[in-house]
Amino acid sequence: MNAFTTLIFTQLTVPPGDLIYYIVLVFAVASALQSALNLWRATEFPQAKRAFMGLGILLSAQIIMFLFSGLGWQHIIDPKTILPPMDRAFIMFGIIWITWLYAFPEPNRVADTATSLLSLFIMVALGLSLLSWQPQIALLSYNQTVDDWVWQIGSLFLTLAGMATLFIRKPNGMWYGIILLFLGFLGHAGHLLFRMEGNYSGIVRLAYMAAYPILLTLPQRFAIPAGTVSSPRPATEKQDDGLREHKRYNTDIKTFQALLALAAESNPTKVSQAITRAISQTMLSDLCFMIYMTDNNNQIVIGGGYDLIREDNLEGGTLNKESIPMLANSLKRGRPLRMPASSTSADIKGLADILGLTNPGHLLSVPILTAEKETLGGVLLLSPYSDRTWTAEDQDFLSNIAALLVPIIKRSQKENKLGTQNDQARAKIKELENSVQELTKLLEQSRVEMIGSDSKEMASMLASQEESQRIIKQLQLEIGELQSAKDFPSSPPSTLEMEKELAQLRNQLAEANLKTQEKEIDTVAIKNLEQSGAIASLSQDLRQPLSSIVGYTELLLGESVGNLGALQRKFVERIKASTERLQSMTDDMIQITTLTSELDGLKPESVDLNLIIDNAMSQTSKQLREKNISMHLDLPKTLSTIQGDREALQQILIHLLQNAGAVTPPEGTIKLKVKTRTENGLGFIVINVADSGGGIASKDLKRVFTRLYDAENDNIQGVGENSAGLSIAKTLTEAQHGRIWVESDQGVGSTFSVLLPFAGQKVSEKKSKKGKK
Repeated sequence: MNAFTTLIFTQLTVPPGDLIYYIVLVFAVASALQSALNLWRATEFPQAKRAFMGLGILLSAQIIMFLFSGLGWQHIIDPKTILPPMDRAFIMFGIIWITWLYAFPEPNRVADTATSLLSLFIMVALGLSLLSWQPQIALLSYNQTVDDWVWQIGSLFLTLAGMATLFIRKPNGMWYGIILLFLGFLGHAGHLLFRMEGNYSGIVRLAYMAAYPILLTLPQRFAIPAGTVSSPRPATEKQDDGLREHKRYNTDIKTFQALLALAAESNPTKVSQAITRAISQTMLSDLCFMIYMTDNNNQIVIGGGYDLIREDNLEGGTLNKESIPMLANSLKRGRPLRMPASSTSADIKGLADILGLTNPGHLLSVPILTAEKETLGGVLLLSPYSDRTWTAEDQDFLSNIAALLVPIIKRSQKENKLGTQNDQARAKIKELENSVQELTKLLEQSRVEMIGSDSKEMASMLASQEESQRIIKQLQLEIGELQSAKDFPSSPPSTLEMEKELAQLRNQLAEANLKTQEKEIDTVAIKNLEQSGAIASLSQDLRQPLSSIVGYTELLLGESVGNLGALQRKFVERIKASTERLQSMTDDMIQITTLTSELDGLKPESVDLNLIIDNAMSQTSKQLREKNISMHLDLPKTLSTIQGDREALQQILIHLLQNAGAVTPPEGTIKLKVKTRTENGLGFIVINVADSGGGIASKDLKRVFTRLYDAENDNIQGVGENSAGLSIAKTLTEAQHGRIWVESDQGVGSTFSVLLPFAGQKVSEKKSKKGKK
């Protein structure tokens, strides 16, 4: 190394030569920063904004080093104490951010995180290096320390890693970045080969003074839209350019035809194609697409598109938001997006994959916003054939068009939603109809099986009766033969022996008759038990589908799956009412079939009638509310406890209130009255339930409490359609030593009364005790 070269390297490491080094770096970064700012303002490219941010960080680092160097030159601080480690650390810091600027022009979460962590690691290493340098300051120069070797090797590794990253990703302008890092690599390699005395490396500084001006190419990597940057030119030249300039918007007959087709389109599925065709014709865009975000914001749906060059409609598709992050984010936030064709852009690659294009070209996306700033979708323009760059003027023009599309999009979405809801409602109604048909078939099948079972059991019982009659006839013949003295032996027995034998025959006849009766009773009991079990089992099986039908009808009436028309609502309400009636009849059938066993399990106890009344009214409140029936209560201030089974009493009152609610017209009145009565010295509670259902004919009063299962029997006027509930109430009342009856006022209503005993005390005793108090 000759003296001249050594002098140059030395001047770059001592004041004021080192200040010149930092000034060159600062001006190079500042100039690139200004270019990036101008490009960002003119184009609003996200790459320009990202370059501006990275260059700002790089400029801040160089300004800090310039300030510290100046303070050391003025001996305000000791430069040898902190500047040598800072110089190495900030050079590595610059290598990291230069790689980031060139290799990742678009947002990349992994790269951003790695760059931030590496920068933090450099700052930590700087702190450790400062601590290790302090004891060595008086002994040797920094270039001779192990720390300097570590910094230089680390810088070599980072420059190599940066060049490899650029070569693999192949971003726009990658060779400028590779040349910049390669110059830095030569500087660090030269420092290790030609080690010089001192605290700074002149070779490294000279290499970066030559490399940093290359940063001026960073903002120029992407195409600048025509007309964005202008300079004064002669008027004649402007006129010539005006003649040569390609028109940016179209107003020919095809545009008006596309607009008329859009206005006339009523099919929601074709609205997107009509919109994209009209916009593509107007904006002279190679490709135009309508895009929407899904409800969960995980995907972007391409509703339809138009290819202006081929003059052909394009089919839609879906894109995961991870493959087009910037486009998805701008659409979600309701902001426009302009992007140049970039080889490293995930959005450009994602669109290229779904469209089958090598390069989709430059991108312009504008959201379709309502007056409330709600995003309905977006319009996406691409220029893969003409390579047209989009300007701020294009963006504003497209935004105005998008604002005019709001009512068309809303109309299309509403029609599409109504169509979907209508299809869902029809599907639900069809499903309910199928369920009702299945239930009808199941009931008919169970009826046939019950009839067949009855026939078999009847035949068995008749065979048993015939056998019994045959035995009886045989015994009667034997008695007749004995009485007529036929076939007696020559030595007839004595009269006493004959009487004994006759008595034995009569006893055998009586035993045979008794066995016959027991067999008939057992046969009937077995038949009833089997019938009850079969009916209870079938009724239990009916409960689940009936509950499902009621649930689906309530879901439809709640309109949670779509709006119902007036006629559809009427049909669904009829289905619900019929299903609830069938459900109630099924419950009564189960109770009737199991009533005999339940009567054996009744547990009489002292019961508070107030609780019984409250629970019964709660169970029947829905039925009364639906018809807006008012309930009038007439209860004594104090109610004595009654003797009976709690659940049975509850069922009695529920059945009476349900019957009253069934026959009382809308806006009618039901009266519930409780009073006491004394009969034969015993105290009783009388519960009266009076309805306003028009009363019961006198000829039908005897049939009120019977079980009417036969479909041929006419319904009783003034009694609910399901009279089984009253039969159950009568059975439960009599099982608890009570009485139930009905009194009717024709044309007004009926009053059902239940009489039940007090809990083991006489009314007279209770009254006397009350009087003494």
